[in-house]
Order: sequence, then C-alpha cells, then structure tokens
Amino acid sequence: MNDPRAYYAGYPPTGYYPGAPAPMRPPAPMPPPPLANTRFLKGAAVGALAAYLLSNPERQQATIRGAVKAWSLLQGGVEEMKERFRDAEAELHAAQAQDGD
Repeated sequence: MNDPRAYYAGYPPTGYYPGAPAPMRPPAPMPPPPLANTRFLKGAAVGALAAYLLSNPERQQATIRGAVKAWSLLQGGVEEMKERFRDAEAELHAAQAQDGD
C-alpha cells in the first residue's frame, strides 16, 4: 500500500503485469434481421388484414354478417343443449317415479 502509483489515475494497480494477455470474450451474436423474425411477419400480416377490414365497407358488412351468423349458431346450439338436458332430467324423474310406485 505504500506504492504511490496506486493513488494516481493512469497508473496500473499493484500486481498488474502489462505483458499478460487479457482474456477475450467471444463477440455477441448478431440479432436476425427484422424480416427474418416470424413474430414480425405474423404481426405485419395481422396488421395488414385489420387495415383491410377496417377500410373496406363491403368487407366490414361481410365480416359483421358472418359474426352474426356464428353468434346465432352458437346460441342455437346452447339452446339445443339446454333442451337435451331438460329431456334427460325429465326421463330421470319419470324413471324414479316408476321405481317408487
């Protein structure tokens, strides 16, 4: 600690050997170009589709009609399932009433 060079900027610290090679780190890998990234391409495709649908009135109407048809089919399917459950429940009650007689 009595070495005055340790207190002045620009001087190597005690124990430094200028002849020893410093360990080299491997270079960082280069990122892929933006167009090679699949997430970028998917996002660009979705954005282009959204822009097309939002800017074309005919496509908007067709999309809304399709969504309404899909919704009505879904509602009809749910109602059909409810009816089937009610029928099955009625059959179970009728079977239990016959067993109880």
